[in-house]
Amino acid sequence: MARHQDGDETVMKDYAIILAADVPSSDQVFSLVREVGPWIDGLKIGVPTLLEAGVGILGKLSDLIEGKPLLIDLKVADIGFSSKGKWTGTNSKIISKLKSTGATHVTVHGFPGPASIAEAVERAHEADIHVLLLPTMSHPGAELFFSLEFNPANRPDPDSTIIISDSGLSNARDVTEAILMLGETLDVDGYIGPATRPDDLEKYRKISSKSIWCPGFGRQDRLGRDISQQLETWARVVGPNSAAIVGSLIIDDESPHQAAKKLMMTRNDILG
Repeated sequence: MARHQDGDETVMKDYAIILAADVPSSDQVFSLVREVGPWIDGLKIGVPTLLEAGVGILGKLSDLIEGKPLLIDLKVADIGFSSKGKWTGTNSKIISKLKSTGATHVTVHGFPGPASIAEAVERAHEADIHVLLLPTMSHPGAELFFSLEFNPANRPDPDSTIIISDSGLSNARDVTEAILMLGETLDVDGYIGPATRPDDLEKYRKISSKSIWCPGFGRQDRLGRDISQQLETWARVVGPNSAAIVGSLIIDDESPHQAAKKLMMTRNDILG
């Protein structure tokens, strides 16, 4: 659950369906959201839309979805730097642009390390925005680096800006687990996890009880499952504190409205 600057709460629905509005133009985004708005539980907007339309589009979209969660998929992965007890790195400058825009969540990468995560979390929380950390990604080949063995000897030195206590980090078997443990230590609000890889989601759940938002439904699935099977497995593994991020399954349908409605009804049938 995120909180806007005026104190109003944005309630996250259990097993939420989040529309990934990855279409070519802002006009198409508005048209799509107007059509499917009643049948989604939130909206994800990516970098291409922001580059075209600017952050001013976010308030209009927030109004259009009537305050439902609005995830800004920036995948922030830049420098966290502290000077005289104040975060002044690039992450601060990026996330500050989302303040008071209607954004409720932002995605942040974990691989740049603890200072980068910590700066993003502090700046986002100051702006009443929740941070969703990426311990891995859903596309083919992502495991090439995220599944590398984690070396606990590679820790921040004692003079670094932020010190990570031994809160299980030394037990991390790979980079994904290490990022999850950093996320737990540094108070992120949730994670992005691949619906295409249930084993990874089970790894998430062994480490964290926080919200998991999952892309990878529909055509991205590589296990030969239909959408009902995908939803069933996803719901069983991640539990109610979760969200399904769905794009092409809705967008590429001849009737996005009907596709979104059918998806929500399928979700409701599966989960009672």
